[in-house]
This record gives sequence, structure tokens and C-alpha cells, in this order.
Amino acid sequence: MRQKFGIPPFKPDDYVPEPGQVKSGVYPDLVVHERDPTVTTTPRGTDAFIKGDRGSGKSTKAASLAIRLLEDFPFVDEMNANKVIWRGSPARSEWLRLKDWATVWLPEHATVEATWEDEDAGRYDADIDAVARDVRYYEDVLDLVDQLAEQQPGTFNVVYPDPSFSGCRELTEETQRVGEPLPFVPTWEADPSEGRHATPLTDWWFAFILARTEHGTHIGWTALIFDEVGDFVPQSARNSPGRRLWDKIELLRSLWAESRRARFSQFYFGHYEENVHEKIRREFKWRIQMPDGSPNPVKNVRGTWPLGFDNIPMTSDLTSGLPIGTGLCYNTAKFSYFGWKDVAEAPEDETRWLRVRLGAPTQLPSTAMAAEADAPAEPEFDDSVFASWQNQVDHRLYVRDPGSGWISVATGAVGDELVSPVEGMTFDEPVVEDGEVVVRMRRNDDESVVVARLPSTSRSFKSASGSGGETA
Repeated sequence: MRQKFGIPPFKPDDYVPEPGQVKSGVYPDLVVHERDPTVTTTPRGTDAFIKGDRGSGKSTKAASLAIRLLEDFPFVDEMNANKVIWRGSPARSEWLRLKDWATVWLPEHATVEATWEDEDAGRYDADIDAVARDVRYYEDVLDLVDQLAEQQPGTFNVVYPDPSFSGCRELTEETQRVGEPLPFVPTWEADPSEGRHATPLTDWWFAFILARTEHGTHIGWTALIFDEVGDFVPQSARNSPGRRLWDKIELLRSLWAESRRARFSQFYFGHYEENVHEKIRREFKWRIQMPDGSPNPVKNVRGTWPLGFDNIPMTSDLTSGLPIGTGLCYNTAKFSYFGWKDVAEAPEDETRWLRVRLGAPTQLPSTAMAAEADAPAEPEFDDSVFASWQNQVDHRLYVRDPGSGWISVATGAVGDELVSPVEGMTFDEPVVEDGEVVVRMRRNDDESVVVARLPSTSRSFKSASGSGGETA
């Protein structure tokens, strides 16, 4: 890759610090990964927010950074080449610069429609197998993590998210980082009238980062390159019940330090810092300023400091006049200039880009098939209180409007809190009786009424007594 694009081998000594700075260069610390540092001063993984407006060379820089992260540096004793994960986006295809080395990962539980969007020839079908070096498929996030573990260090992987969100909610149910499972609802299973809102495809990346951090330490050095981060973790995030984006961002924040210890580095590109949620901005230890004509933060103007930084080593504007191909890398203690070679597009790709549409599987599992696989018997429930919903991985009872909340038929776990749809009545805590999960409602201190019986459960509840009652 370096030979094709004329990129010389990486030499830390080439990044000479500015006068008065400490000896170790900040840019080598960012891209050279060591468990027990001998060349750099930073153990384990790293992270960076790379800021640059349109026309600043972000796409070229991202490709150049990927090549550096794939390099196995001879001056480091251990194998340190990363497995690079490039965010595959349905609407962008900057990874085509490196298509000759790319393994493209597609979700098994989705239809994939690839087309070329050509400025000259218009739209026409594309064959991803003929574009990339290899195309592989994954069943869910954990299967993807396990398959990535089998890849060799120094491989370039373009991952497209799974619109079925297979395994995503289950991961958030298992982790101790959230109090209750987070919603991941495919478009084709959404029903706003029942409180099930479709989850944006970009939310899949929260589950992937969780899977890589908590279940993927066997993968080895891994680097995620993620463009348009403002679309992923926007400052405007709210915690709407159907998506709970704020909770997902809080999950990402809680994973940050652990991800570095797990040898997982994250590099995010964006136009403006203010577009990125403050919880995530506070976590970045490195910043890169691209040559977009804007000045860098300076020490004596605290209002220019990035959120989370308690010091700025630059004392003057160093970036306003930088040419394309040169950037400024800095942390709270030091800074250095660095440059990168042009990673040119192939001639055939100069006027076209690849659109990849991900949709519902051609055949959705029937309710009968899912019930036969997942439950020995159907639940009993009052259909004026609950509505049943089921897909290939889960079966739930949702409280009807104007109530809210749901309970898993498969596990007995309560998702969102059960809020009664009947005025003056409240839900009791579900209890286990004779191998069934029993759900009751009551009015004040009156006798309770059974509104649902779940025939089996893998979840343990505290033993609780409750008066019986006729099924409503």
C-alpha cells in the first residue's frame, strides 16, 4: 500500500517537536501502539478527534491514517499492526481508495443493493464482489467480532451495519453498564402506535463498540476510523423512549477508557467540535487540526480550548495558513506538525461513488417458526392490557396506550417500566409461580387481577406471595 501511493516508512524521529516541547513526539504517540511503551510514552490504545471542514483533505487523511495504522513498525519489539475497521456508510464510499486491500463485511440478515452513482453515466448496478478484495458476511455483532479475531493483523476491513440489529439489544441486556436493555428496532418491525419506533442504522455502532470492548480483547490491536461523527453522537441528542440516544451515548462514554485497555483505538472525523456530544468530546486525549483555514486553540485564550482539555501547549496561531496535506496534532502537553501523501482515487472512481442500501431480509421468519424455536407454549394475556410482538430473536408483551413498557416473554425481564393503561390501576412486580411469570394489576389495596402468564422463564425472581385471581 505504501509503495503504491509513495508513502515512506514511518519514522518517529521525523516528527521533531517544537522548541521547548518534550522529546517524544505527540503524533508518533497517537499512531504507534505498544502495550509496554519503549518508543512512545502511551500504553495501549489511543483516540483522536480530527477536525476539518470540507476541502481540508479529510478523506485523504483518513486513508493515509489507515495505512499508517496497518503498518508493522520495525522499531517496536512486538507485533503492533492494527486491524483497521472503516465505517461503511450507505451514502459514502471514500474507502474505495483502498479497495484493492479491502475486506467488506455485510450483514447476513439484510438485503444489500449496491449501485454506482456516476456523475457522467448516471446510476447503474454495482457488484461489490468485483470491487473489493473480499466480501464476507456476519450474523450478528458477536459473530463479527469472532470473525475479525480470525483476520490477520494489518488487514483493512470495511464494515456495513446491520439493519436487523441482530444481537444488539441482547448485548445491552448482558452488560453491567446500563440499567436496562437499550432499544434496537428494525424499520420493518417498527409500530409507533405500539411504542416501537425504528432505530436509525447508525445506532448499530454503539453495539459494535460494546461488543469489541467487552467481548473482543482476543482480536488484538484494532483501530476504528469513523467519518461524520456528528451524525453518530450529536450534541442535540435526546432520550426519547423509542431510541434512548442519550443513554447510548452514555454507554459509549463508559466504554472509552476500557476500550483503550482492550487495545481498541478510535479515530473520529468531523466538521465542528460543537456538533459532537459533550460527553464524548471530553474523552478525547488527542486532537488533530486539519488545514481548513481556521486557527488552532491557543494557551492564553481559554475560550478556544477543546472541551475536556485543561491546558493548550500552543501559544500562537499555527494552522490558519497550512497547506492541504499538513496538519497539527496536539494533546494537553505537546504538539507537532505532520504531513501525509495524497492517496488518490482510482481513475474509474473519480466521477462515481458507491451507494449501498441495506434493507429487510428477503424472508422474515414467521411468528409460528419463532415461537416453535423460542418458546414451548404461548403466553396468556389480557389483550386489552397487552399487545404481543415477536421477531426471530425476541418475543415481548407491550402495554397498550396510554400505558407504556414491555416484558420479555423469553426471559421474563421487564424492559421499560410497566405503566398501566387503565386509570386507577397499577402493575404489581411480576413474580414466579409454578414455573410461570405472573403479571398482576390492582386498584389501590383491592384484590389483584392476573393480566398475563408467561409459560417459562430463564430469569430468577425473588419469591413473592400474591393473592390469586381470575385471569382478566
